[in-house]
Amino acid sequence: MSIDINKIFNKRANQSDQERFEKFDLTSNPFPKSGTANINESSDQTRLLIPIDDEVHMQIINYVKDSLFSTQEEDQKLIGTITGDYGTGKTQLLLYAKYLIQNQDKKAFVIYINNPGTKLSELIGSIIEKIGQEQFKKYLWNQVIDEIKKDSNDYKNSLLSYLSDKQGQMFGSDNDPFSVENESNHKAFLDAFLNQINNRTKRTEFNQTLKSIILRIFEKENSNDPVISDYFYNLISEDFGVNKTWETITTGSGKYLDNKVVKLLNAIINIIQNQGFERFYLLVDEFEDITSGRLTKKESDSYAYNLRALIDKERRWCLLIALTRTALDDIKKTSPPLVDRLTDRQINIERLSNTQTKQIILNYLNLSREPSENIFPFSDEAIDFLNKASEELPRLVLRKLYFIMERAADELNDNDEISAEFVEKYFEN
Repeated sequence: MSIDINKIFNKRANQSDQERFEKFDLTSNPFPKSGTANINESSDQTRLLIPIDDEVHMQIINYVKDSLFSTQEEDQKLIGTITGDYGTGKTQLLLYAKYLIQNQDKKAFVIYINNPGTKLSELIGSIIEKIGQEQFKKYLWNQVIDEIKKDSNDYKNSLLSYLSDKQGQMFGSDNDPFSVENESNHKAFLDAFLNQINNRTKRTEFNQTLKSIILRIFEKENSNDPVISDYFYNLISEDFGVNKTWETITTGSGKYLDNKVVKLLNAIINIIQNQGFERFYLLVDEFEDITSGRLTKKESDSYAYNLRALIDKERRWCLLIALTRTALDDIKKTSPPLVDRLTDRQINIERLSNTQTKQIILNYLNLSREPSENIFPFSDEAIDFLNKASEELPRLVLRKLYFIMERAADELNDNDEISAEFVEKYFEN
């Protein structure tokens, strides 16, 4: 039997999703192609895909409740660890926790990171990147300009002394360095002065004076630490991203890198709190990467030691990580004190029962139809077979469901049921 390729493709090209799946009372194929949670999915989707294990669901609710509404403002820290085999839904649970946190009245800043990197500095760089490079620069610059304008210091007068007309009026009111437009960022502010200073030497002196003032402001805000201050200065004054290596920002080999991470996280939290946020959450996925052989024993020991220091010394954050049980056991062998700190709360996800698989299928089907308890087009036997063949792993279940629904849309007639035989036919494809 020959295959009419043109007929197949033409039929598919001329059918909408709704036309293809209306035979199943669906508007589209609701299952994810990859079987994994979409980190960019809408909060409504995340809300619908709640944990199907009631115990796990309650544990994640308790973690959010106890951390978000704690009255201990000076010690907000709560560390939680989600464990489970590959494909059991750890990412989905992290995203559900993010949804819960962000949909309460308490104003919380939540960052999701899907890879912690091999150095703590990379983790901190990811935090800044998630805040948004330009947004973070704006936060830093606002801190600087607000301090420069305070009457309690002489920064403003020191800068204005470089102008012939100290009110910035030499070339019209639009050239006032302290106008709203010129205060918008470091470059605009600097140019507003330099455009009115004709002497090259004075221009150089002004640039150095402004730099010195900015560094003093950052040092005051960050425990007089020149490395952190220089890092922040370079972020707002130069045209490079937040992932520029510390070895370049600091001079030499970067050997002071990781022992600055605590201070840098502290500075970031200060900035976030200054924007009105009451809590700071870091959700880290795939934490097992630090045990996957990417690090030497020396590097792994250093990572564990510095992460312990970060957890112990900074109390104004909440951390929720996800990793496999095997990885957690590996960390326990090399650093029991770190595991002790990572498991204030441990939430373990088990593999699926047939009943739980049915609930997951219902949740996804209801994304593409009016909510119902009907598992049509699947038979009970089809679901039981699918769960067993998928080794009771949600990721594999969902990935196979997407493919099976595509084939069912092509081959089955109206009101046909997806049977165990149909699932078996396509499961290995």
